[in-house]
Amino acid sequence: MTIESLCGRIMMVGVRGGTMDDPRTIEDVQACKRAKVGGVILFATDLGEGGDRNIHHPEQLRRLVADMRHELGADLIVSIDQEGGRVARLRPERGFEPHVSAASFGRMDAYSQRAQARAQARQLASLGIDLNFAPCVDLLINPEGPAIGAKDRAFSRDPEVAAQCARIWIDEHDRVDVRCCIKHFPGHGSAEDDTHEGLVDLTDTYDEPTELSVFERLIDDYGSSIAVMTAHLMHRGIDTDRPASLSRAHTGGLLRARLGFDGVVITDSLDMGAITQLYSQSDAMALALDAGADILLDGVNMPGRIRPAAALPMHRALVELVTSGRIRGGEERIARSVERIDALFRTQPA
Repeated sequence: MTIESLCGRIMMVGVRGGTMDDPRTIEDVQACKRAKVGGVILFATDLGEGGDRNIHHPEQLRRLVADMRHELGADLIVSIDQEGGRVARLRPERGFEPHVSAASFGRMDAYSQRAQARAQARQLASLGIDLNFAPCVDLLINPEGPAIGAKDRAFSRDPEVAAQCARIWIDEHDRVDVRCCIKHFPGHGSAEDDTHEGLVDLTDTYDEPTELSVFERLIDDYGSSIAVMTAHLMHRGIDTDRPASLSRAHTGGLLRARLGFDGVVITDSLDMGAITQLYSQSDAMALALDAGADILLDGVNMPGRIRPAAALPMHRALVELVTSGRIRGGEERIARSVERIDALFRTQPA
């Protein structure tokens, strides 16, 4: 693979619009094609322009996914946030199967949990979706936390209960060949603020033995057959300067070395306020890769920001980072990430 292809493969971006008749969709998909983008993320609502984004109803979405694969290649990774409850891009009012929140899921009996997880996974597979940014395995440490607790996104405060819920979720997704990405490493459950708005410091609230243990259990069980999303969270006891998503101490030290995870690491979206308020896109990508990330996620979907053909400047900046020697390990480092990605999705690049 060329350096341009390698760099594109580790990018995952959002695109506007819901059909290939929409000029915005055409513009963004063609930008992805030129940038050789490896993955896209789907959203129901366009936070930049307002109104619907990618998801209108099941048949439309199925066609959009097929059309994007036709344009961008059979090995395109199509991803979505489909946790259930308030964080669900596939909504019943749009004709999709309903799914309960993580909090409700955690209170169900095992039979009902498995039925819920199976229905959700089968729905994703039927639409051509490869990767679900779920389950959310943050613990209910702070019930009032705006990102997790207040949105019913946690299975439980108990790490074993949360881990068992996640196992059921992952197992049912695996049955239909949809990969799961557990999140938000190292744990968002105690946070008092939301990383969509700005950098969140949980140095004084994070319960490491408890919150980290969920990730440890699942990594022990599933190894590199799952992905892990790193969060834009500061813990100054681990890294005094950088959030987990950009921190070698968190990703390389805590996640890879201590927990032994050698699978795909995906950043939380690099267009979130926690990152854009403090870092340029180029600097954020460089730090994330140096930390140990494999996929650079940019949803291109934040309020008040419209970024047409966003894949192109991102790709140019990434290629420049590698060719200029700014990325530790250079082209070989990127190739290693591509190997992990292809192993997870059992594909070979075209």
